[in-house]
Amino acid sequence: MKKLAVLFALLIVTSLQAKIVEESFYIQTDDQKTFEMLKSRPELTIDHIEKGGFELYGPKGLGEFLDNNNIPHFSMKIAGMKARGQYPSPEEIEKELRSVTNAYPEITSMFSIGKSVKGRDLWVIKLSNNVKENDSRPEFKYIANMHGDEIVGREMMVRLIKDLAQNYGKDPQITNLLDRVQIYIMPSMNPDGAAASSRGNAKYVDLNRDFPDHTTSDNKDVTDGRQLETQAVMNWQKTRNFVLSANFHGGAEVANYPWDTAAEKFPKEALVKEFCLEYAGLTPYMSASTSFKNGITNGYAWYEVNGGMQDWSIKYRNDLQITIEVSNTKWPEYTKVDYYYKENKAALLRFIERAIP
Repeated sequence: MKKLAVLFALLIVTSLQAKIVEESFYIQTDDQKTFEMLKSRPELTIDHIEKGGFELYGPKGLGEFLDNNNIPHFSMKIAGMKARGQYPSPEEIEKELRSVTNAYPEITSMFSIGKSVKGRDLWVIKLSNNVKENDSRPEFKYIANMHGDEIVGREMMVRLIKDLAQNYGKDPQITNLLDRVQIYIMPSMNPDGAAASSRGNAKYVDLNRDFPDHTTSDNKDVTDGRQLETQAVMNWQKTRNFVLSANFHGGAEVANYPWDTAAEKFPKEALVKEFCLEYAGLTPYMSASTSFKNGITNGYAWYEVNGGMQDWSIKYRNDLQITIEVSNTKWPEYTKVDYYYKENKAALLRFIERAIP
């Protein structure tokens, strides 16, 4: 036990600047003392709290630590193992995106904002009726799959891109969106994690704990010391003027509004809460949630997230952002993806409309 305590003390030193995710477990307890003890450890990440337990992530040695402290748990690595092999690889996703942009060059553009740790391009698709130009129309953004093991958002974004491209000039709502908004969609911020079915990137870092945070000592809006994927998004946003955006996760079914990192009331809380209520209201399974009233939650009231992309985007880039958790199961059977897209489609389109003045 003493040896394990020393091990974790050493791990804290290497994990303070970046949340390392080498082991992942579901903690099967509502015991408040256990929760507070785990929350107090800076090298650990708690996620998706629900009745009966929560997810826990950390460096190597976490499982042994839980065993020695008699904390009931099971490994999350086995969850969805069968379904994982059904999903396209990052390279197959790239081919799919190229196929769409090649077929619709007048309204789509595909470009990379940087490279992942393993050298994969971080692809973004722009959709607009004047796609080659940057004009005064509002800029809107969707980002998915920043946690590599939360895959449904990536698949939804690919389907949305196809839908927008194929139905421009046919569907009045979609035509209006591309005529009036510059839409940017990043299906996967973490292709290395997606390929490895892991939460973190290829260096085991949780990208949604890697951004500057105005409530912590890591509050300078600089890219130094951050992961390549985080740097790419930060540098890209410096060149754009996004007025509204959302990022997509998995492991729950809820629309989340800021702040994630602080208990203080968000200055535009009424507006973002309205956005979330509308999104969940247009997504039948989300609005019917028995875990979250009306299918929405304030981030901090659910659980604290420091270094998250949502709050950074708002605080440092004036980009109003919400977070959408799209599926309780992170890797559902691949045939279920079409269901999730169908259920979310009206909300996805309506949220883009919200960027129109």
